[in-house]
Amino acid sequence: MAVCIILSGVATYAYLALVARALPVADYGWFGSYWSLALVVGFGAFLPVELELARLVQLRPPGARVPAGAPVALAGLALAGAVVLLLAASALVPALGGQVGFLVALLCVCAVSAGQFLLRGLLLGTGRLGLHGTVLLLDSGLRVLLAAGLTWVAPDAGATAYAWTLVAAMALAHLPLLGWLLLRRRRAVPVPVASEPGSRPFLGAVGHLLIGTLCAQVLLNAAPVLVTGAAGAGEAVLAAQFVASYTLVRLPLFVAVPLQSALIPVLTHVQAEGDGARLRAAVVRGLAALAAAGVLALGVGLWLGPPVVGLVFGDGYALPGGEIALLAVGSVAHLGLLVAGQALVAGARHRAVAVVWLSGLAAAAVVFVLVPDLVLRSGLAFTVGSTVALLAAAAVLLAARPPAGASTTSAASAAARGGSPA
Repeated sequence: MAVCIILSGVATYAYLALVARALPVADYGWFGSYWSLALVVGFGAFLPVELELARLVQLRPPGARVPAGAPVALAGLALAGAVVLLLAASALVPALGGQVGFLVALLCVCAVSAGQFLLRGLLLGTGRLGLHGTVLLLDSGLRVLLAAGLTWVAPDAGATAYAWTLVAAMALAHLPLLGWLLLRRRRAVPVPVASEPGSRPFLGAVGHLLIGTLCAQVLLNAAPVLVTGAAGAGEAVLAAQFVASYTLVRLPLFVAVPLQSALIPVLTHVQAEGDGARLRAAVVRGLAALAAAGVLALGVGLWLGPPVVGLVFGDGYALPGGEIALLAVGSVAHLGLLVAGQALVAGARHRAVAVVWLSGLAAAAVVFVLVPDLVLRSGLAFTVGSTVALLAAAAVLLAARPPAGASTTSAASAAARGGSPA
């Protein structure tokens, strides 16, 4: 599964590089905004359903029905996402180059994501980790093939045409397999569950997780949308350069997900033992390691950032080294925040997860409003927001005692492991 995730991350960047080289620089900035919005719509809204399905399905006997509330949650999220997109169309369409085709594609992402995350949750809950990783790799590989095919068949295709390669890949990789799994479950004799709590507990759990995942996705993916939307006359190329550079520095956040998943059982075990001193020592060591990694990222971004961005996306996309270095430091802080957030989930501190992500998002919003420069305000917002949230998470982990009955956190840890590939 880890190998599939790493290869999927590489394929994702190959896909984005293909699109960047096929489009004019300004057009790629609009495509980057669409890409970020698709991530917010998909992972921000539907990831809680995957997490809760992964947790509940593995606790139920094989062949049991899908937990009550899952279909309602998925349908409600898809409908709510479509309504929000339509209500925000007057602000979103200008950030997407005034091309309504991007908005239509995002509406389709809402519909396809319901099936996508239902499948992911079922695969994780039934322990089919290898198949789950294969689906992720198939999705990413199809994007590359479709983008390459579009470039070959229609070299003058616009940015909205490439938007549909994402929708098509998602549908082809997930929906046929989902239909087959659901058909098998329907044909099987339903296994009764000892106590079926109804849909309300499922919907309640999804609601709590939704705050954290939405804030997390907005903090990570809002910058390209805000940059292209706030770009003034003559700044379209600069906005596209930011999108490309920002996309590249987030590479560790994609390929290091297996490391995040491997740390969760360790943190859960420490908290289950009730050894507060050991937990605090682990947090302090983690912060020290992140500080060292931040210094390294600063140097790499400063000296190697521009040539690497030029190599992947083309010479016209590279920002100056200082601005790439700022983004690289933010990427390191965000990676630490992901691990700290999963540690909070493992300790059953769900409310603290929401508070942590909200604090980071609020800090990012303040920075973006107060700093005037287009690129600097966006880079600082991401880096400062991630750092503030990371410090808030560390403060909670350092101050809070392990919860009573900490052994029950194993279910939360399983859910975190199940959702980490996203």
